[in-house]
Amino acid sequence: MQHRAQDTYPLSDFRQRTREHLDRLTEGRIETITQNGQAAMVVMSPETYDTMRAEIERAHLWDQAISRIDAGQRGAEARTAIEEIAAELDLEL
Repeated sequence: MQHRAQDTYPLSDFRQRTREHLDRLTEGRIETITQNGQAAMVVMSPETYDTMRAEIERAHLWDQAISRIDAGQRGAEARTAIEEIAAELDLEL
């Protein structure tokens, strides 16, 4: 999932060469489309979008965990956490 300065294209180019843009997008590239010289939209494949959303969610969860630790909050006891995970996976301990 890379974005480079050369991945910026005018809307007219996107319209004229849609197939070429789609080929790059399916390779995981992200493109910025400009209109009148200004960024107008960012285009990416659904897979790239899903990956990016998952990474953002993971980062958010880490941030929450670090904030809780900094605030002195404790999580679940290890035994309780293991029992809950085992129950979710239908495993016997």
